[in-house]
Amino acid sequence: MKICVNCSRNLTTDEAALNKKMLGKKTKQFLCLSCLSEYLNTDQEILLEKIEQFKEEGCTLFL
Repeated sequence: MKICVNCSRNLTTDEAALNKKMLGKKTKQFLCLSCLSEYLNTDQEILLEKIEQFKEEGCTLFL
């Protein structure tokens, strides 16, 4: 299980996959959706939409 390096919350598999997609597959540090949205200066809703978009596109990180 991956843990947010900022707030220590357990991440879902989708959150971990989104980190890899947005920050690079080799990333070792993960952020929860809330912390990632702050880091990327965007809304959580946009990130949730991106997760769905990547799933629809067949991205293998989101299996």
